[in-house]
Amino acid sequence: MSPLNAHVSTTNYGDDNDRPYFISTIKPYCTKKSVLYFPLDFAKSNGLMNRKCEMILKDEEQRCWTVWLGREAHHFGIVSGWSKFRTANGLQVGDAYKIELIKNGEIPIAHFHCKYSEKVAKREEQ
Repeated sequence: MSPLNAHVSTTNYGDDNDRPYFISTIKPYCTKKSVLYFPLDFAKSNGLMNRKCEMILKDEEQRCWTVWLGREAHHFGIVSGWSKFRTANGLQVGDAYKIELIKNGEIPIAHFHCKYSEKVAKREEQ
């Protein structure tokens, strides 16, 4: 487990069902600071750590949201655009979620699985 208490899978064998992802829960800092940190091992293994770039975040309804990735002190994650995404999707502290990296190009694309089922999360951790 990472310091953010997230389950991370960094494998990517070209299979659509085997994309890199992490599972975590919305923490209080996500609403106070309007940022969402990624586990560092996820960011490093996918070459995101040294990038400050736009990212497309797809929600459960396949709506696309532009967010910005970057560093904040010793953290890395969504540093701009998170607040609008969180509000529009009704996310609250304690909600489980999964971020799955769909495409890691010049502009990364990720799918945000909102209110991710704890049962599914526990199954995937095994």
